Amino acid sequence: MQVLLPSAPLVDTVRMHHVLRDWADSRGKIARMLEAGELISLRRGLYATRRDLDPRCLAGPLYGPSYVSFETALAWHGMIPEGVTEIVSATVKRAADFENAFGRFRYLAVPKAVYPIGVSRVTDFDLPFLIASPTKALADRIAREPGFRSMAEVGRWMEGMRIEPGSRLNHEELTACADGYGRPSVRWLLRWALKHDWIE
Repeated sequence: MQVLLPSAPLVDTVRMHHVLRDWADSRGKIARMLEAGELISLRRGLYATRRDLDPRCLAGPLYGPSYVSFETALAWHGMIPEGVTEIVSATVKRAADFENAFGRFRYLAVPKAVYPIGVSRVTDFDLPFLIASPTKALADRIAREPGFRSMAEVGRWMEGMRIEPGSRLNHEELTACADGYGRPSVRWLLRWALKHDWIE
């Protein structure tokens, strides 16, 4: 008997057991479908029904609440060259890592105070996903750098990151991130952006 999979790109174990309710051994059938490639395991209890999904769409369902940020979002917005080898997201939960057929997924913790700032929903794919704005992604990334003491250090870091010259940053978002993070690196980034006319 052929299994008619749900049309949704993702399905969990509960849904699969419902789909396979007429099978004597639904757990065994799921295992055979995984082996045959009819289902793709994302993590325990969560499966993809297709192989053509954009990995960024999977970051939220894999581990949430979370939003795509850091180098992944910077590359998405064209602020750094492409070549990101993993999907990096921000979360208010503990840091975590996953690896599956779609790639590597890394989750870094951010303070609850900054989590909602500068996050928008992308709906151009089969699965909508949340992503940081250019300003938020840059703030998230530089906040992980310790010991910044000057704007010159910010400038050198920006060059090392290969941030696209002349990128525009949102003043309100960056100010809120500087306050919410309370880290010298983000405060120095705000001062550097104001001085070098990167603020819109």
